[in-house]
Amino acid sequence: MIRISIISVFILFFLPGIAQQVDLSDKDGIMIIHDCDKPRSEKEALLVLSGFGDSRKGRRHQKAFFDTVGYDMYLPFYLDNKSVSASYDKFITFHKKKKLHEYKTLHVFSYILGSWIINTYINENGAGNIKTIVYDRSPLQEQAPRMVVEKVPLLARILVGPVVKDFSNIPYPSIEKGDIKIGIIVESRATFLVRRFKKTIQGYGEIDWENPPIKQEYDDLIYTMLNHDEMYEKFEVIGDEIMHFIRHGKFPEDARRTLDFENHNPYEKQKGMKRRDYNATF
Repeated sequence: MIRISIISVFILFFLPGIAQQVDLSDKDGIMIIHDCDKPRSEKEALLVLSGFGDSRKGRRHQKAFFDTVGYDMYLPFYLDNKSVSASYDKFITFHKKKKLHEYKTLHVFSYILGSWIINTYINENGAGNIKTIVYDRSPLQEQAPRMVVEKVPLLARILVGPVVKDFSNIPYPSIEKGDIKIGIIVESRATFLVRRFKKTIQGYGEIDWENPPIKQEYDDLIYTMLNHDEMYEKFEVIGDEIMHFIRHGKFPEDARRTLDFENHNPYEKQKGMKRRDYNATF
């Protein structure tokens, strides 16, 4: 269990003039607060919504990167193995408890389950102070819940719980873009799990990589050669692209906006790739 540092609390409340950055992480999530003497109404915050790939290792990488970007950062531990609805309720509780509505602007980076959660929130409550969303989407990984429920249901229930079966039956809850700047990062490589059940995934239908089935309005879309597991760890590859969109409402000019669609093989393992190879255009 992560506990709030007594020293951090003391600095935050009694010495605000020198508190430039405080770690207030607790059992509810990871929270990094910058410029502690500045009111929230004058600050921007970043909300990171993980999904089924959430892990302690991933959290370390997420925290190490987003700790450096200059925004107050919140990463809630909202996943409830009972159901998507229970997970959503935990997110709502976190949002209210941490008073995220008080920020001038809220930016969101969401993984797959997190995208279902934040879109449901917006459809029910409106966008509020949410200005930007960067979605991590994967035509392959988004079929993994259905696949594990069909092929290894007992293992899925033991490792993840009933929530994975629940999620596999819920269509993507798209939102109208409105005034929100929306960027989409499309994963174009398979994880080990998806490669292991390649034939099953392929049996669900061919993927049109040129027009990926994201069912979401957006301002900009790029591809990355990272798979879903790597998206939780390789921020030296994808972090700059995420933050460029959050700051400018578009991805970098040299980001990968196309693939070799005719010859693309998402199941091929990548070896010896350098940073630019993952995201840059052909």
